[in-house]
Amino acid sequence: MADSRALGRAWPHADRAEEYGPRVAGLGMDVAYFAGLCDPVGAGRWAEADPDRTENAEAAVGLLDRWAGLPAAWRAAVLREAHYGARTRGRLAFGEAVALAAAYAGKGAPPPMPGYAELRGVDAPELARRILRLPLDWRVEAFRRIAAGADPVIVEADARRAIRTTVT
Repeated sequence: MADSRALGRAWPHADRAEEYGPRVAGLGMDVAYFAGLCDPVGAGRWAEADPDRTENAEAAVGLLDRWAGLPAAWRAAVLREAHYGARTRGRLAFGEAVALAAAYAGKGAPPPMPGYAELRGVDAPELARRILRLPLDWRVEAFRRIAAGADPVIVEADARRAIRTTVT
């Protein structure tokens, strides 16, 4: 399972490869990034090391600030859109969703009512509250991942689990 590119061959449950492939690929990118911090010369061997990671983290700080400045109902609507879009592959870019929400919220418009499928998928107001309760660096990392297309429900749960693991 260590080779994320060949996960379908390495993972015995091929029907779940689609679920775990992006997770293992993300892990590979994270390991490569931190290897680059520790050994910049040697880490050049890792093709997964994303040279844009720092730029993406800085963009995530801006997204987080704009999202946190939205009214609570709009924060929830943006997360609902990201969650639903991550599951259907038909979503707006996260930055676009935040910008649209800010524009409509600035005009005093209420967020659109979610469809039935979207309501069943996530308790978006609670998810927004949980993300806001994460430590700042965890929020930034969460937004970097969400902006890259990750499901905010999974990102928040992973952050909580990682924090619990390191604290206990």
